Amino acid sequence: MSISLIIFISGCLSISPELEWEDVETDHEPVLNVLGILSVDTLVTSFIRVHRSLRMDEASDTLIKDPVGNIYYASRYVIRDAQVIVSNNGKDYLFEYDDFDLEAGDSTSTGAYVFNGDSLNPYPGEIWTLSISTPGGLTATGETTIPPSSQLFTNLLPDTFQLDQTMDISWQPLTNHYQIMSVANSLSYIWKEDNYNNNDYGLTQEEIIGPGEESWTLRKEFSEDGGNLNWDEDWLLISLMSMDENYYDFFFRYADDSEYSNIFLGEGGSGQSFGIEEGIGVFGSIGIDRHTMPIAR
Repeated sequence: MSISLIIFISGCLSISPELEWEDVETDHEPVLNVLGILSVDTLVTSFIRVHRSLRMDEASDTLIKDPVGNIYYASRYVIRDAQVIVSNNGKDYLFEYDDFDLEAGDSTSTGAYVFNGDSLNPYPGEIWTLSISTPGGLTATGETTIPPSSQLFTNLLPDTFQLDQTMDISWQPLTNHYQIMSVANSLSYIWKEDNYNNNDYGLTQEEIIGPGEESWTLRKEFSEDGGNLNWDEDWLLISLMSMDENYYDFFFRYADDSEYSNIFLGEGGSGQSFGIEEGIGVFGSIGIDRHTMPIAR
């Protein structure tokens, strides 16, 4: 192995005369990278994340000091001083930057722009626009049409979900929009938070609902260790989310390329645009209906 290693290193150090390092030059100019979601649901906050791509000679991080003297790393991708305006029917809503933690360690989160008020109420069928400008001269615009709200037929559901049985879930079908059916038990969220063994009894499931589909059958999936059945009480959480075309294209139709579907937007990588002009990313909208019920075994 030692002889092989010496030969390998020697080979790496022997560079052919015609193979030499050269500087990479590019005329790339930064563009805005946007993730904007408007929510019809009052429990889900509408937000706009604004990033930018970097030049070849820019570092990805920088050290900054907060007001109390703490020093930490901050991403150069994130733009914190943009003017972000969401508009509908001639009325503007100014979104302001909120830097909240999403990561542990010494690096800050990406943060997001949110509307600090209660008058932002998107309604199905409305056309909403987005306008972003930065002190450095970067701009982007966007447009989304709010999708119809999802509507579960909760009156057709049983009062309790029996763990060893199936359950039919039905809803108001949508003609031209996709939806996402999501089910989980509440203890699965607690275990994830507390870093315990995340055994959710095979209940955590997601299903893409196509236009015109009106029902789905929940079946408990196989759990490798049989499930931890030593619980006193648990609840089944059911949610159905409608989405506009921009949201569906970004997160599902073209999700095979993770650069476009990464929660951090690929952090400056080039990508496609869905509802965004002059930049890349997505400006979409969603509507959610939800229901809870106790679980019995």
